[in-house]
Amino acid sequence: MYTELAITNKGKPFADHDVHKVLINSGIEKVYFANGANEWFKTDLNTVKNAIKAVKKDKSSLFAAEITKNINPIILRPNQKEAVEKTIKVFSKGDRMLWNAKMRFGKTIAALEVVRRMGFRKTIIMTHRPVVDDGWFEDFNMVFQGTKSYKYGSKSSSHGSSIEELEKERVNYVYFASIQDLRGSSQVGGDFDKNDLVFSVDWDLVIIDEAHEGTETSLGTKVIEQIVKKESEHTTKLLELSGTPFNLLKKFDDDEIYTWDYVMEQRERANWYIEHYGDPNPYEELPQMHIFTYNLDRIIGGYNDVEDMAFNFREFFRVWTDNPSKDRRIMPKTAKIGEFVHKDDVKAFLDLLNI
Repeated sequence: MYTELAITNKGKPFADHDVHKVLINSGIEKVYFANGANEWFKTDLNTVKNAIKAVKKDKSSLFAAEITKNINPIILRPNQKEAVEKTIKVFSKGDRMLWNAKMRFGKTIAALEVVRRMGFRKTIIMTHRPVVDDGWFEDFNMVFQGTKSYKYGSKSSSHGSSIEELEKERVNYVYFASIQDLRGSSQVGGDFDKNDLVFSVDWDLVIIDEAHEGTETSLGTKVIEQIVKKESEHTTKLLELSGTPFNLLKKFDDDEIYTWDYVMEQRERANWYIEHYGDPNPYEELPQMHIFTYNLDRIIGGYNDVEDMAFNFREFFRVWTDNPSKDRRIMPKTAKIGEFVHKDDVKAFLDLLNI
């Protein structure tokens, strides 16, 4: 049993639910029993003591170092290290970077490692997928374990502190935000008076997760323009993450892009022991893939684009519109709007694939 006087440093009394809130905000798992007991947490005494101290200091969450957890240290795979090192090098001279990296690359952990290595004071993570807040919070606690230099925050009642609390504490922090929520703010033409502080903060780093989703729309562009500061006295770094950034590649120079695709991963997985004999293979746990390619211009001739030497899918799957300027000729009477112009070749292709 442990007892302590429930009075804050300012002389105000507090209750057990205030301590519970700090534990919840810090990611401590709550335990529910069949008899209805719901004031239990899966933690240890030292963590609870730290939560009590936080309440006394009017703080809403704990640093990762104040939470007792048996978390294995983070060991980045070589490709993750390469992405981090290249990004740090680019950010030493430039302001933006794109990670064109496949699913299960480990983009969240690697991006947070960039934050830790470069010591960014204020980082915001923006995405169209609010549900990934859980994953970012979990990875944050792993990357920043053992340190009292960073806190996590979001609008979620169970993930760290609010933006107001983080600013009040004057700590280094990583803040998670939903682009949908930011889009509704009056600062970017939305209907609601909210997120004033988010837009006014001078962010050191903006991370856009799943950056191919909604960032090219007018509202998405307005949000990014308001968040990413470009003044001479404070320039925000921008790191965009995506597994399918085909609509973003044109915005970045080649040296501002780090690419890691399925072929690269499978090659490293297969060749690891040849180049690193005796060392454990960090790619062994990743699924093995069988990748098949078709040289379509050899199978179905006449559709190879002369300029970029690639199979012209747009021409191959072109359909009739009954507009001579688009169809390039008068639509035959036997054809129907929406039918494939080259339907015999398309049928032969689908038969080849057994579709």
